[in-house]
Amino acid sequence: MTFLRTWLHRPSHSSIRSRVLLIALLPALLAESGMVAYFTSQTLATAENALHARATSAARHLAETLPYALVSGNTTLARQLLETEMRNSQLAFARVTSPQGHTLIDTGNTHEDARLNHRYRERAAILLPDTVIQDNTLSRTHTAAHDLLGEVEVGVKLDQIATFEHDTLIHAAFLMLLALALTGALVWRLSNRLAGQLQHVGHVVEMLASNDLTVRTRLPPEGEVGALAAGVNNMAEALQTHRSELERRIREATADLAAKKDMAERANQAKSRFFAAASHDLRQPLHALSLFVAALKVRNQQVEAQILIDNIEASTAAMELLFNALLDISRLDAGVIEAHPEHFSLQKMLHDLEQQFSALAAEKQLRLRFRPCDFTLYSDPLLIERILANLITNAIRYTDDGGVLVACRCHDRSVRLSVIDTGRGIPSDQQKSVFQEFVQLHNPARDRTKGLGLGLAIVSRLGRLLGHRIDLRSWPDHGSAFSIEVPRGDARLVQATSPANAPGPIPADVLVLLVDDENAILRGMTELFDNWNIDLVTAHSTDEAEHWLDSLGRVPDVIVSDYRLPDDADGIEVITRLRKKFGRDIPAILVTGDTAPETILRISQAGFPLLHKPLRPAKLRALLTHLIQQARAPAMG
Repeated sequence: MTFLRTWLHRPSHSSIRSRVLLIALLPALLAESGMVAYFTSQTLATAENALHARATSAARHLAETLPYALVSGNTTLARQLLETEMRNSQLAFARVTSPQGHTLIDTGNTHEDARLNHRYRERAAILLPDTVIQDNTLSRTHTAAHDLLGEVEVGVKLDQIATFEHDTLIHAAFLMLLALALTGALVWRLSNRLAGQLQHVGHVVEMLASNDLTVRTRLPPEGEVGALAAGVNNMAEALQTHRSELERRIREATADLAAKKDMAERANQAKSRFFAAASHDLRQPLHALSLFVAALKVRNQQVEAQILIDNIEASTAAMELLFNALLDISRLDAGVIEAHPEHFSLQKMLHDLEQQFSALAAEKQLRLRFRPCDFTLYSDPLLIERILANLITNAIRYTDDGGVLVACRCHDRSVRLSVIDTGRGIPSDQQKSVFQEFVQLHNPARDRTKGLGLGLAIVSRLGRLLGHRIDLRSWPDHGSAFSIEVPRGDARLVQATSPANAPGPIPADVLVLLVDDENAILRGMTELFDNWNIDLVTAHSTDEAEHWLDSLGRVPDVIVSDYRLPDDADGIEVITRLRKKFGRDIPAILVTGDTAPETILRISQAGFPLLHKPLRPAKLRALLTHLIQQARAPAMG
């Protein structure tokens, strides 16, 4: 039973059909075996009784017919009687013995005589005819010695017994096999039906598991399997109803989320358009102011006025830094800033940053320390330096006492750069928001000397652009630690930087065309170019530019155009039209106060150099010089 229980619980024994067959056939086999064994034993017992009765009858018959032959001493007759009885009763042997036990007559197979046990032998006393045998039983104690002529002993043939037993067992085995076959056929049919129903239910369950909730079982509800099928159908109905409800809720939630997302995107676009428009409108007068300050600084000869001019220039430079922060966000959002990784020395970068920020830290009486970090990194050095510069600026800005530490720690394949300060710290619930635009935790009065709240937003965007993780750990009133993980580089692959060549003088015969719709900017640029002794043609539109150039009969060496112009025109169209008119690719520069990402992306795709208002005169002069020298290089060669 333990083996059977183990076999039934083993999942490797294939199917339910085999288990049903085993469960059904095993009791049937036991029952049929018991019945066959019982009836076989009864049949054999009946056969043995019949043989015993035959032997008894033969012995009695001989006992009744032998007295005359024995009394007369006719042994021949006695032997004939024995042989006749042997043939008639199919005996194995027949023997007559004297009252003293001596064999008088012996017929038959003596070997079978030795093999037969007492059950298949029978004896009878041979008496004189007037002798009475009491109770039909041979007993020497009840028979007078002078009436006893001898004994007759007979035995049946063993081959009859063996043949009968063999036939009986054959018949029993045949009947048992026939019963097993009939039982097996019936059980097989029933198991096939049960297995088919269970397989159908299993297939339906698999379909339900594969997300097909429309499938149902096709079985009548009668019986246990029918109840199981009905339960599966009820489960499928419930699942389908539940899924329909979930799908409805998901559709509603998705629609609500899409509406909110659309609203947020429209709000973000409106914010971007507002900042772009506000930035453009504010940059225009600031740009003109910068040009006038630059021209005034060249022409002024008075010391006292020079101090005022320097203060005005410093104020415009501070405003320019604020606008440039907005510009950096727009350029990152537009995707025009690309990473150019290379192998570079970290220690040299830290040395340059120390030179850049030492004076700023000293103004606040803070200690700025840089730990030696003699490692080689693999990333974009300009963007990494910008990240560290923003983090150091932020640390100095919000640290009132103590200092700022710039350190590094080498890991297996990366270097962790950290900027640690002893400043005011950032609460844990606000540490994510500091990476958003215009968030300043410790500047409720929006002091512009503390920036716009874009430094960490730029750091976060640059980190995503480079694929470097930015981490923040902070403890309120104890300071903060900003870290960035940068891959290690190979010192053997560091390329030596060649010193930049200073731009040469601008040739005296250069003609520059300026197209801008702002009169103040045209006047300011005219003053600036007069100081540089460069010929400048100014115009408000393309038509006006073509008119003045035709009247001069000259082709400009460089076109400088504002991006936004009246009548839905832009600087790209101006440059394209003028190049087509003169049949050459005239070097061109676009100038704009627009910081919208789509504008920056369009200009970048057009391939023109871009300067943002307010531009620095030195930067404009350097770019003009570069373009003119580049255009005239083949002719000069």
